[in-house]
Amino acid sequence: MVAKKASARSGSAVHFDLKRLEKVAQRVKLDIEQSKYDGARILVAHRGETVLDLTVGYAERDAKRLMQSDAVFSVMSISKVMTAIALLQCVERGDLSLLTPVAQIIPEFAKRGKDKVTVGQVLTHTAGLGMAPVALPADEIGVLAKSVAAICELPLESTPGELVSYSAMTGFTILAEIVRRLDVKKRPFRKIMADDVLGPLGMKDAAFGLPDRLRKRRVPVIVRDNDAPELNRKFLAARDQAVTSETELASGGATFATASDILKLGEALRLGGALNGNRVLSPAMVRLMTTNQTGLKPNGMMNSSRALHSMPPFPAFLGLGLFLRGEGLFPSHIASLASPGTFGGWGLGSMGFWVDPEREVTFVALTSGVMERIRNLIRFQVIGDMVLSSLVEN
Repeated sequence: MVAKKASARSGSAVHFDLKRLEKVAQRVKLDIEQSKYDGARILVAHRGETVLDLTVGYAERDAKRLMQSDAVFSVMSISKVMTAIALLQCVERGDLSLLTPVAQIIPEFAKRGKDKVTVGQVLTHTAGLGMAPVALPADEIGVLAKSVAAICELPLESTPGELVSYSAMTGFTILAEIVRRLDVKKRPFRKIMADDVLGPLGMKDAAFGLPDRLRKRRVPVIVRDNDAPELNRKFLAARDQAVTSETELASGGATFATASDILKLGEALRLGGALNGNRVLSPAMVRLMTTNQTGLKPNGMMNSSRALHSMPPFPAFLGLGLFLRGEGLFPSHIASLASPGTFGGWGLGSMGFWVDPEREVTFVALTSGVMERIRNLIRFQVIGDMVLSSLVEN
């Protein structure tokens, strides 16, 4: 573990207490020893300077392969944040509006009552699309054209705009196809992401699909919790094993990155859409992206998980491709101590990052060993609260 004190800004005495911060490593090591999960890469930055750099446990416990600082993870739904950036770049170029009907760009999407669904509704998970993946073999689900064709045949599960129901696999696949169809260069979606988002931000070990150069460092997707209603062990393993360099799963499951890459993504959003002089979004768009778009509506995705834990509904607090802290006490991958405007992304029982713009803190935790949804959120909350309680003023 590396923990170091960030230099205090002129006129400010706010800093991280390293003795308190070191307890994070103790907590994570104990969790791994108790087999709650297998390993972790955790990075915390304050005002752009790394204050915690933690590599602990296993990349693959069963093979006794230790976690490495440059481990490459399938970052699951964190890929949705990247996809959202690419879509919002289209908005900034004037190619479409968030009120544009999806069918205006993908005419075949209009089938079965989906003709009025807007881009913004898909982006905020209020389109009425389902949670489940399309019925395709594991080696075909990552073929964008085949997934889009299958999604276009599906009916809506609720009236657009009425409910928040997280679309794990379908919605952002449609957004990726919108980005691809609007591209004047006619590039594959994975190339658009490399050229327009990952490359400019210096995310050198991030990719949509798994290129050979990253394969040896990958962390496999292995489920650890057996009682999770949302974790289909067989499907997740088959999908993970079927990934190639050409796989395009914009919704999650075949986008790879290191913790350092995700830290760069978070820092770019913290700084208003740019990093090291390379801009991917305007500050105005980042403000819209990090604004609550779903009010106090609960997230239907959490229903089965809430039932498992006998919990009442709680707000979704969604922005444009991002989760927000909001206010109240409920499970979230974001620390309870974080300011209400804190935002970030998380992925299937194992991945999370958030940015507290008020405290200028960026947090990244990528882990091995997939946990049940709410246990995972509370795990990240505990670690995040330990991090923010280490931020002191004297």
